[in-house]
Amino acid sequence: MAPKLDGVEVLRIVLPGDEVLQFNPDEQCIFIGPGLRWQENVICATRSGVLKKTSKNLYYVDTRQKRYIPHKKEFVVGTVQKKMGNNYIIDIGGSEQATISDLVFENFSKKTGKKMKPGDLIFGQLLVANKDMEPELVCIDVFNSSVGIGSLPDGGIVFTLPLHVARLIANPQNSLLLIIARRLKYTILVGFNGRVWLKARRQREMVAIMNCLKMLEVMTLEEVEANVHRFLDSLLLH
Repeated sequence: MAPKLDGVEVLRIVLPGDEVLQFNPDEQCIFIGPGLRWQENVICATRSGVLKKTSKNLYYVDTRQKRYIPHKKEFVVGTVQKKMGNNYIIDIGGSEQATISDLVFENFSKKTGKKMKPGDLIFGQLLVANKDMEPELVCIDVFNSSVGIGSLPDGGIVFTLPLHVARLIANPQNSLLLIIARRLKYTILVGFNGRVWLKARRQREMVAIMNCLKMLEVMTLEEVEANVHRFLDSLLLH
């Protein structure tokens, strides 16, 4: 049986071109994420890495790439660069900057519409992401609701994690996040582009949580969980 970590099943190592599975859309209901491509009822890997499957039948290839490659429907944390007409230019860490329109914010109107300035942070979902078009973000769902996405408030901090670490903690039921939540009250938003926005009651608490998560760059999840209380004590007491 393949090992599971926080509800994610680790299947096997794949290389570009490897056939992952046969897929008949009339008989199965699955979702494919980064690193996979569907063609003629066959799902193949497009990059090397570890093939994983979530409890919701989402297959993806986990790889330790450094540059973020935008994928449709992924959530990202971006920084406003400038405004051009009715669009904002957003840096999401990819090879191209993304855009977002004034119209894709909850309950938009010309009088009450969201005004953002360079340097503001935004949490959005990629509506368009392919090699022939620049990425496009939205901050509402099909019911015109923000559902927790949009412009981020002041008072938090932003830091960057390797993409594979960001994917690991993107699950709200991640065991490490739950352990930290028993000690400290905080709000966290994790972008699949490796950027993390964090807000707690005090600056010291935010720095402590950030350093705990950054330990995942050099330690396994189990090792960090075994030492998280010691980490927090050493950071909060000094």
